[in-house]
Amino acid sequence: MESMPFLHANQVFTIVFEQDLAFTEVRAILDYLLDRNAFDQEVQNDEGYYAIDVGTEAFQVWVSELDVVIERQ
Repeated sequence: MESMPFLHANQVFTIVFEQDLAFTEVRAILDYLLDRNAFDQEVQNDEGYYAIDVGTEAFQVWVSELDVVIERQ
């Protein structure tokens, strides 16, 4: 797995991934997570897991603080 810092919405996230991701996919996933307050520990769902569809692609995403693990389905 690779990781890289990613600046989005004035925050720096650490994105962890195996397969290449398009910037538009990463931005859409982060927007989805931000809309659901996924980075707020008090609001975060059990296990920090999210199933997210972006266009025709499906992703499994895990969140821990500002670390985001993205797996394409």
